[in-house]
Parts: sequence; C-alpha cells; structure tokens
Amino acid sequence: MLDITAALERMRIPLNSPTAAIRTVAEKFEGENVDAISLATKMVKDMIGVDMTFSEANEARLTAMALAEAASKTGGKFEDEAAALGLASVRAREHMVKNAWMYVKKSTAAPSEVKAVVEGIDTKVAVKKDGSIKKGGKQILAAELYKKHVLEATTAATNQEFIKILVKELGMSKAGATTYAYNCKKQLGEPKGGIVKAKKGRKAKVK
Repeated sequence: MLDITAALERMRIPLNSPTAAIRTVAEKFEGENVDAISLATKMVKDMIGVDMTFSEANEARLTAMALAEAASKTGGKFEDEAAALGLASVRAREHMVKNAWMYVKKSTAAPSEVKAVVEGIDTKVAVKKDGSIKKGGKQILAAELYKKHVLEATTAATNQEFIKILVKELGMSKAGATTYAYNCKKQLGEPKGGIVKAKKGRKAKVK
C-alpha cells in the first residue's frame, strides 16, 4: 500500500475532505500564465511518483483534481497507485465528455459538433465539419473501446485484436493504434488474468 499523506501535506492538499482537496488543486491552476499540462504532470509525480503524459490542458487539470479527491477519500493511501491514476484519468475524460460545452474554445476554424461516431459506443466527441475526429477525441474513444472489448468483455480481446479494432473503428494506422493500445493498458489496467498476447511463430508455407 502506498501512503502519500506526507506528499499531500507538503502540497497542502486536505486529508479526509474530498471537496476541499478538489478546490485546493483547482486553485493551483488559476491564472492565465499557468501551464496546466506541466503543473498537472508535476503534481501527479509529487503525489504518487508516477510519470503521466497529458496532451490536453483540461484533461491534465481534471485528472490532478480527481487524483487528489481520491487520495483524500482514502486518507492518503492507495492500494495501487497506477490503478488510482487510471481511474482519475477516466473520470476526467468522462467529465469532459458529459460537459463538453464547458470546454469548447472559441475559434475561427471550421465549425465542429459533438456526436457519437463509433457504433456501440454512446460517448460523444467533437468532430470537424468533414466528419473527422478532433484532437483528443480518439484518446477518449480508445479508452471506451478498451473498456468494452477488453475490461468488460466476457472474452477479452487480445492485444493484436484490440489494435485491429482501433484501426477499424478510429481510422488509425497500425503504429498509432499500437501506441493507443499501450496507453490504454497503462492507464486503465488489464483484465483479470492479463491481456492475451498473440503467439509468435512463422506461418507454414503453402505448397
């Protein structure tokens, strides 16, 4: 078990008061000159000693807030810091999806809309006028697909099967899908028994 009470005290994040913990972290991100991604990365590292890479400022800020809230609820103790971070990250993305209107930036670029783009996945993401998914949307959908086909499936998809799903559903290259699959496993964890890996070996020659 990881005890981060000392780290929380150094960061002046209240213990046993989730609401106060969220407010304290939120205040650290106030100000126009704050680099939310760098700050969130540092806060996560200071809290649980894990290096986390963020690509979007709001997701970074909300993840740090969710992690602090979770820590406060447990009195500063985590059974598994990686799992706690994964849950905080998922909660941040879900909040952004449910409250997408709060994170729409004013822009002169082509108009976009928020809608469901993957069959069987209710989660909505922002798409451009041409129907392509806007930046950050594929990461959200990849996480939902991972939960559906790997974590919550009766028979979990293998690593290679999940990569093929990402290629098909999100229009990714195999290299891109491989990276997203790795990030999903790292952030959300593996199903009971682990992810099945395809067996390596040469294919028999056809005579």
